[in-house]
Amino acid sequence: MQRHQRKFNEIKNLLKEKLGEKIDVISENGNEIIEIKNSNFWLMVDKTEFTVGFGLNHTHFSDEYGNLDDGIFQTLDLLTNRIKTTNFIKGNTIFKTTVEIEYDNSKPLNIGTTNLLIYPFWKRTKIETIVSEEIIKKKGKRKRSELNLKRKLKKLRLT
Repeated sequence: MQRHQRKFNEIKNLLKEKLGEKIDVISENGNEIIEIKNSNFWLMVDKTEFTVGFGLNHTHFSDEYGNLDDGIFQTLDLLTNRIKTTNFIKGNTIFKTTVEIEYDNSKPLNIGTTNLLIYPFWKRTKIETIVSEEIIKKKGKRKRSELNLKRKLKKLRLT
């Protein structure tokens, strides 16, 4: 088993422990996918890489690309911060979507933009913003279980 597959399994087990029934695990065509109910967050692993996604936006990570640790941190950030999705709409067509992680004390981080090539460009643009709350909530002082989750996810990066 390669390192990206081991890390995926460790995260899967950790999420099952912390979120229980909210986790859906799907296996198909040699891939394994984790989805969290009532969320756009998802993870996928295949033979060569670990993919972290939110809605249509996703990033591929692996040791081969030299960015697997970044994928683990992005997973942590998507779970523990608010996510802002901005949809740009012309007519009834969403032609552009931007996803940003909103950190408590810093500038939001754009983790991806998805565009369509063909859309009714002549129509007026409407902008719709959706904010998704943290999947693992932080209330006032962080709960011990949330701190343990952060420690465990950081440890995943180091091993």
